[in-house]
Amino acid sequence: MAVVESTRATVGRWRREARRTSGWAGLIYVLPALAILLLFEVWPIAFAIWISLWKWDVGPLAFVGLANYERLFVEGFVTRDYDDKPAIGEVAKSLLVTVYYTIGVVPVTIALAFFIAYLLFQPVRGRAILRTIYFLPYVTSSVAITLVFGWIFNARVGIANASMQLLGLPTQTWLEDPIPMLKRLGLFTTWGNDFAGPSVALVVIILFSIWSTLGYNVVIYLAGLTDIPSELYEAGRIDGATGWQLMRHVTWPLLSPTTFFLSIVNTISAFQAFSPIYTLTRNTGMGRGEAGGPLDTTLTITVYIFRNFYERANSVGYAAAVSLLLFMIILAMTLIQFRVLGRKVHYQ
Repeated sequence: MAVVESTRATVGRWRREARRTSGWAGLIYVLPALAILLLFEVWPIAFAIWISLWKWDVGPLAFVGLANYERLFVEGFVTRDYDDKPAIGEVAKSLLVTVYYTIGVVPVTIALAFFIAYLLFQPVRGRAILRTIYFLPYVTSSVAITLVFGWIFNARVGIANASMQLLGLPTQTWLEDPIPMLKRLGLFTTWGNDFAGPSVALVVIILFSIWSTLGYNVVIYLAGLTDIPSELYEAGRIDGATGWQLMRHVTWPLLSPTTFFLSIVNTISAFQAFSPIYTLTRNTGMGRGEAGGPLDTTLTITVYIFRNFYERANSVGYAAAVSLLLFMIILAMTLIQFRVLGRKVHYQ
């Protein structure tokens, strides 16, 4: 009995010591990650909120309170043109351009990635080489391939216009064309340019973004395809299902978690896209070296933030206010996607 009591006492001490130290030990383990999160995520957001309350250049000039937000939500959305008539503001226009860009990039990229991944998953010759070719644009320097893409669609010396001349087709100005693509095709000719869809220049940027990000989406879909049990396909074939029926009723539903993930990631990336737009349009703006042209038809919200932060005097506080608006938009869209699309995800 003495041995039993001694053992119980020892176990009791161990348990009390574990309860006493487990909380602190767990906190010690998460402290490095928590410090990084606070330093690189929480602190920049808090500092951006503080900057947005100031008239700020290199440093604070004057405390203006909510004046930057008043400018953002008043003249940023509705302003006056040269005839003193109501016109769409710079913030609203940049958000509209961003929406055009997102709608043009995200659905097309996901659809193409699924189709290509499904084909590459089949036992075709040279499958490994094809997978590498599709993934190369994603791992190549984005600035380098953007410069090459800009040279291809150069209005004077680009090979796109050279190819069209060989085919007897009229040449285009591409990245210098502010007219909406739908109007170029003879559609919505009575609509204003702002609401008639993306400009020709923005369509070229959309094509580049689809091409450069397609490889990543293909690889993610390929990873999802490998997780689908082959027994499901064998059972479907035994029941007489065709290839199309297997893809529609087996492959696509079981890839819904992958599609859900890619829709969120691509939407966030599209709203945050900056490098390709800036690099392709930096010489088409109103001023030398200014991005967002021609006529601000490629001025996405990130380029607009950059323009106010670096190219306009005393506008750093206003740029911070616009960046916080972008943060709230992305957060709201992500929550909506989780609420709407999350219900349609099948995990098994």
